[in-house]
Amino acid sequence: MSKMSLNFKRSTRYQVGLIALLGVIGLFTQNCSSKFESVTGSSQGQDDSPTTTTLPSNTTTTTTLPGPTTTTTTTLPSNFSFVTGLNTLAPTLGNQRPALNTPYIDQHYGTKVTRVTAASQITDTNIPTWVRHEYSRRPAFNSDSTKALMVSSNGWLRLYSVNKTANTMTFLKTLSVGGSVEANWHPTNPDLFYYLGINGQSLKISQYNTLNDQKTTARDLETKIKAIFPSAAGMWTKDEGRPSNDGKIWCFQVENASFGMLGMISYNFETDQILGSLSTTSRPDHSSTSPKGNYCVPSWDSSEGTRAYNLTFSSYTQLHTKSEHSDLAITKDNKEVYVFTDYVSGDVAMVDLATGARTNLFRLYGANSSAVAIHISGIGSESKPGYAAVGFYACTENYGSAPCNYATQWFKDKIVLVELKSNPTIFNVAHTHYGNGGYWTETQAVTNKDLTKILFVSTWESTTESNLSSYLIDIPASVLP
Repeated sequence: MSKMSLNFKRSTRYQVGLIALLGVIGLFTQNCSSKFESVTGSSQGQDDSPTTTTLPSNTTTTTTLPGPTTTTTTTLPSNFSFVTGLNTLAPTLGNQRPALNTPYIDQHYGTKVTRVTAASQITDTNIPTWVRHEYSRRPAFNSDSTKALMVSSNGWLRLYSVNKTANTMTFLKTLSVGGSVEANWHPTNPDLFYYLGINGQSLKISQYNTLNDQKTTARDLETKIKAIFPSAAGMWTKDEGRPSNDGKIWCFQVENASFGMLGMISYNFETDQILGSLSTTSRPDHSSTSPKGNYCVPSWDSSEGTRAYNLTFSSYTQLHTKSEHSDLAITKDNKEVYVFTDYVSGDVAMVDLATGARTNLFRLYGANSSAVAIHISGIGSESKPGYAAVGFYACTENYGSAPCNYATQWFKDKIVLVELKSNPTIFNVAHTHYGNGGYWTETQAVTNKDLTKILFVSTWESTTESNLSSYLIDIPASVLP
């Protein structure tokens, strides 16, 4: 059996356009890209089983890290409420990093937070240098938030159990699938998830049973897709998309064996039918499906920008002029919206997928010519509509020449929830103790379906990538209006 190298790769941008602050126009640009290290696996793509790899003896070496202020209790008061608004309270820095699965109370915002992942937890096979959730747009939690999927430095997926009451997580096992396979949990069965071919190089949707590690083909689209695109070899969302919340509608980029763009399709999983297609050689940065399954949303960093196409691709709504950090969500009045960063206007905004109506939510820029990078997660709006989670990181002042000051920049290194409406309330959730150790150390907060759990990444002020962990925040179910 031939061998190949698996590379789990994600490319992201943090591009800041014209900044208008105090009458001064500036340009601030930061580009980020990273990938998983190589891992040896079978050449049979999505059916790869992990094989033990030999790693250097120092792969799990860490450095001494600062950590949280000591607290005497991790029980939230019955009258807990969020600190709201553009709050500039500064966390105490330089304390010891939290112990694994030992909850602490955020110093200023009062939420229960737990460090839940580390390479030291992996004891079965293919030992990594770090373990974390995948991305702000990729669901980490299963349908009932009792399990979570994690990615790791050498590509393999790791399965964890979630103790929702204790706000802790336990490593269960390494799964026999790895690489960039776009794992998406089954919408109702907590033990199953779907996945694609590595880097999209397959025309099948496969299913993985986490109870017995059985892998099956859920849907084979090869004949259907090749009838439209004869040279098709793969389909995916380029790592950042997911199906509709009910798992029924999937939108895919279709590519040839050399990753050349052929077009897009919308697909009904239940009826096993392709609903529409679009021929184009212009490759989007990523694509996704709207939460209610009404639209395909490709996002180009070229002249096409970001668009919401109907499922037959006969018409579209223009959402933005380019591709930015974003996610799709549902408002309290049941509208599907695109929530994104607009570095030209300097706003985080949302756009109605049906009408194109735009609502600015809050400013990206602050005093002293400051700007910040963010990721957005709209996953929690499935069962708790009307909110998006935002993770801030890499805050700078003076057009990127100096780090931000907590006292003047409300958006420095924290997680917030923002209401999806005009003049929204901003709920401060937790400080992240961000440390810039490269792409995989970006905060990238992601929620569960009902917005009672949020995961974020932190190195706890370290700049060493291997010191990253996922941290779990508990959100009381009744606290959001």
